Amino acid sequence: MTGLPALDAHLSYTAPEHRDGCTTPGWEVDYRMATAFRPSSYSGHSCPLGTEDRTACGHGDEYEALTVRIYCPKCGAATKLEAELPGLPMVYDTTRLGMGVKPRRVGQLWVYQGPPPQFGILRDPPGAPQWHLVARRNASRLAPEDIAGVVEPATGPRGGAAFTVSYDLAELSPQAPGERGHPMFAKHSRLDRQFFPSVTAAARWLDQHAAAPAGGSRTA
Repeated sequence: MTGLPALDAHLSYTAPEHRDGCTTPGWEVDYRMATAFRPSSYSGHSCPLGTEDRTACGHGDEYEALTVRIYCPKCGAATKLEAELPGLPMVYDTTRLGMGVKPRRVGQLWVYQGPPPQFGILRDPPGAPQWHLVARRNASRLAPEDIAGVVEPATGPRGGAAFTVSYDLAELSPQAPGERGHPMFAKHSRLDRQFFPSVTAAARWLDQHAAAPAGGSRTA
């Protein structure tokens, strides 16, 4: 299951759609967090953790509600998302999320930054990204068929710092109806004792050996 944080940072996201004829490329986005209370039918708090701290569990009468509004002032298209928060969200930047950073080209492939191994505390630097997703095209949203592989750090055969690649993305069948399948890489270079001195060198190897999708052609 190696490299899954990088896949999770870039795949399966979607965007609202503008109305026909709208030429505005982006959206206005704002959000609100507020304390809310459950309807009376759910009132009454019973929890093994006790009632002294109602924030210690996720099913008390009081909770933090999040409302996100995504809208276009020109065409009027709008999406409203509402969710219950287990706690106050942190303020991230694109480095922490592992997305939104411009990819760099290596041969016919594009290297996307993945998330760091651990999030920093509040605004502390989160550290260097551990995973790099390698794709067949430069796009704001990627699909599974775009993924050539993933690069991650490893310990080389002599104990030094190195990188390995995983490739041949497949999807395990969902365990229950309605669930999403779980992605996985079927091949790993470390199993063949293949190590690389840098992310760029690893991406070049993918460009030569795993750039073309199964049954398809290479895409620049």
